[in-house]
Amino acid sequence: MSIERPFALHITWTCYGTWLPGDERGHVSNLVLPNGGFLPKMNVPGTTYAPGHCNTRQHAQKLMASAPMSLNLSTAHHAAEALVLAAQKRSWRIVRAAVMANHVHVVVMDCPNDGQLVRRVLKGCSQAALCHFIGENRRCWTAGGSDRYKNDWQAIENAVHYVANQEHKLAEIVDMVARRCTSRRGQAPQLVNNV
Repeated sequence: MSIERPFALHITWTCYGTWLPGDERGHVSNLVLPNGGFLPKMNVPGTTYAPGHCNTRQHAQKLMASAPMSLNLSTAHHAAEALVLAAQKRSWRIVRAAVMANHVHVVVMDCPNDGQLVRRVLKGCSQAALCHFIGENRRCWTAGGSDRYKNDWQAIENAVHYVANQEHKLAEIVDMVARRCTSRRGQAPQLVNNV
């Protein structure tokens, strides 16, 4: 009898316009130089974020197609519910997720081993649901995001704990149940392989 190796994805993306290239909190993007031209981004594992860069931030602001999107308690909870529905429809399992005003973390299991595909589905379904909810067709999420592959129980547990302990959560998902957050931090989760 073979024992299947555990697998999960820790996916992260940001709300549109809330963390632009050149942001003073740090960034991983090309630097736009004052005379035109640019310096390529340094997106190598272990490299620290680039510090704030005024020209790069101003350039990114000029390219924005719509106003920045920040979530509130209602829109965050609606996004969490849409993520659960998208996962249920595909028989995926969201073990833990945190929805903040400016970004989202999702730990998902029983999904394809294709982070870009899973992220596209989750972002697309929640984008459509949010636009319907707010009654406006607008951009909610930035392009791209982060896909981290977790291939053992310890790595999955670490991702779940990281997401569970996010500060300033407006909504969260705990084993496929979306709920509004009433405190800044969620309760410590149960062990993933015991769920």
